[in-house]
Amino acid sequence: MAASLDWSFLTVQVLSALRQAAFLFLISSGLTLVFGVLNILNFAHGALYMLGAYFIYALTLHLTGPTGFVIALLAAPLGVALIAAVIEAGLLRRIYVQEEIYQLLLTYSLVLIIDDLAKIVFGPEYKSIPKPDAISGAVTILGGTVPVYTLLVLVLAPAMALVLWYLLYKTRTGKIVRATSSDREMADALGINMTALFTLVFAFGAILAGFAGALAGPARTVFPGVGTEVIIESFVVVVIGGLGNLWGALIGSILIGTLETVGIIVFPEFEMSLIYLLMVAILVVRPWGLFGRPLKIKALSEKNLSMEAQEISPVHFSANALVRLVPLLILLAVPMVAGRFYQYLLTQILIASLVGVAFNLLLGTTGLLSFGQMAFYGVGAYTVGLLATKAGFSSLPALLLAPVFGALVAALIGFFCVRLSGVHFAMLTLAFGQLVYTVAFKWYGFTGGDNGIQGIPVRPLPGGIDIVSTQSMYYFALLVVGLSIEALRRIRSSPFGATLKAIRENNQRAAYLGVNVKLYQWTAFVIAGAFTGLAGGLYALMEKSITPDIIHWTKSGEPVFMTIIGGIYSFAGPMVGAVVFIVLNSYLVAWTEKWALVLGIVLLVMVLLLPGGVVGFINEKARGAFSKRGWVRRWTFSKSAGS
Repeated sequence: MAASLDWSFLTVQVLSALRQAAFLFLISSGLTLVFGVLNILNFAHGALYMLGAYFIYALTLHLTGPTGFVIALLAAPLGVALIAAVIEAGLLRRIYVQEEIYQLLLTYSLVLIIDDLAKIVFGPEYKSIPKPDAISGAVTILGGTVPVYTLLVLVLAPAMALVLWYLLYKTRTGKIVRATSSDREMADALGINMTALFTLVFAFGAILAGFAGALAGPARTVFPGVGTEVIIESFVVVVIGGLGNLWGALIGSILIGTLETVGIIVFPEFEMSLIYLLMVAILVVRPWGLFGRPLKIKALSEKNLSMEAQEISPVHFSANALVRLVPLLILLAVPMVAGRFYQYLLTQILIASLVGVAFNLLLGTTGLLSFGQMAFYGVGAYTVGLLATKAGFSSLPALLLAPVFGALVAALIGFFCVRLSGVHFAMLTLAFGQLVYTVAFKWYGFTGGDNGIQGIPVRPLPGGIDIVSTQSMYYFALLVVGLSIEALRRIRSSPFGATLKAIRENNQRAAYLGVNVKLYQWTAFVIAGAFTGLAGGLYALMEKSITPDIIHWTKSGEPVFMTIIGGIYSFAGPMVGAVVFIVLNSYLVAWTEKWALVLGIVLLVMVLLLPGGVVGFINEKARGAFSKRGWVRRWTFSKSAGS
C-alpha cells in the first residue's frame, strides 16, 4: 500500500515537473532564438506569452468544442507573431546600433504598455480558459491521478520542439538563421537580407511565446502581468542552458521544472532560492551556460554613443558652485511654501536621486549594467528596520550601519560579478538580487517574510533632534543626500573616476596600460552598493515600514529608468530623471488607472527620440546656441584642461 502511494505521488510530481518544463522550453526557446540572431535580450517576450493566453481566451468564447479549441490554439500564436512583426519593424529596428541598455529599456517599456492595454481590452480580472470535455478530465497512471490536459501538453510541446528542430536544421532558411547566429558580420557580408531575417526570427520567437501562452492558459489563470512572472524564469533557463542555444534551453527547462517541483516538496520555505542559486553557480563557473559559447563583448567606444559628449557640455553639474548652490537654497526654502504632501514627495525624490547617482557610478561612469541594484537598497532598509525593532538601536546609528552592510553585501556579490561583462554581468546581478529577494520574502522568523517589518520606530537624533515629522524628515534627508551626492561627485571627478571612464570606453586598452580593471570595477561596485544601502536606510526611516517588494527585480529597473530619462553620461542626469520618474509615478497613479501605459509610452519616446535623456537634450540645444556666439570652444578647452 505504501509503495503504491509512493509510486502514485512520484508519478504525479514527475509529470507536473515535465509539464512545467514544457511551458518553460516553449517560452525560453523563442527567447534564446531571438537573442542568438538579433542579440537582444527581450523583456517583452513574457508579454507576448501573455497575449497568447489572452488570444486563446478570446477565441474560445466563440469557438467551442475540440475543433474550435484546436483552431484557437493555432490562431493565437499567429496573432502574437503579427504584433511582434510590427514591433520589430516599427521600434526595435531603430535601436539595433544602440547599447544593450536602450534595447532592454525599450522592450521593458513595451511590457508596461502591453500589460495596461491588456487590462483595457480584457479587463483586470483573472480569466479562466475553458477546455473541451474531451481533455478536461483525468486519468490514473501508476496509482496517481493526472489531468488529461497535462498529457496533451507533454505531447504538443515535444511536437513543437521537433518542428523547430526541422525548421532550423533541415531547411535553407534555418541554415541561414544558424549561420547568422554564429557570425552576423559574415552573414551580412554574404548578402543575406538581414532586415527581413530579423523580422522573421523575431516573429517566429513570438510564435513560440504565443503558443506557450495559449497552451498554458487553460492550465492556469490569465491576468495582466502574468508575463512578468514568466519572463524571469525564462531568463534563468536561457542563462543556465546558454544564451542563443536551443538545446541548452531544453536542458535548462527540465532542470528548472524539476528543481521547482523538488523544492516545493523538500524545501518549501526556500524553493524560490534554489533556482537563483543554480543560476548564480552556472554564471560563476561557466558564464556562457552549459551549452552556450562566450559572447563577443564590444567596448563602448565601438558603439554608437555620441551622447558621451555630455560629459563636457555647456550644462555641467560641476561647472560652477552656483549651479549647486541655487538648487540647494530652493530646496531649503520649499517647506516654507509647500505642504506635507510636497515635502513627502520631495523626500522621495531625494532618496531616488541618491539611488540613481549611485547606480550611475556603475552604468554611466564604469559601463556596468546592474539589474540587481535594489538588493543593496533592501539590505540598507532591512538593516535599519531590524536594528530599530529587534536591537533597540537609535535611528542615527542604525542609519550609519546601513551603508556598511550595503557595502559588505556588495563586496561579496561584486567579487563574483565583476569577473563577467555585458549581458552576463547584468544577468548575474539579477540572479543575486532575486536571491536576496527570496531570502527576505521567505525568512519569516528574521525578516518577517512577505509581511516585512511594520512600525519601525524613529527615535530622536543626538541632541534631541526629532525627525518624526514630515518636515524634519525632509530636512534630514536633504542633509544626508546632499552630502552623499557631493561625495559621489568628488569620486566621479577624481583620478579614480577618470580611470573608471577609461575602463568604460575600452577596458582592454585600460588593462594594457596597467590598470587593474577588475579591482577598479569591484571598488565602484562596493561604493555604489554602500550609497544605495544608505538610501534604503533613509527609506525605512521615512516610511516606517518595509516589505520585500522593494528588492524585487522590477524595482531594480527604476534606477535604470531614472538614469535613461535624465541622461547616462551626465552627473546630474539621474537626479533630473528621479524628479521626472517620481512625479510621473505619483501623479499618474492619482490621475489615471492607466499610469503604466503612460509611463511606458514616456520611456518609449525617451529611448527613440531622446537617447541622451533630458540633460542630453538640453546640452545639445545649449551647444547649438553657444556655438553661434563662439563660446563653446573656449569653454571646452578650459574644462578639458581642468580635468
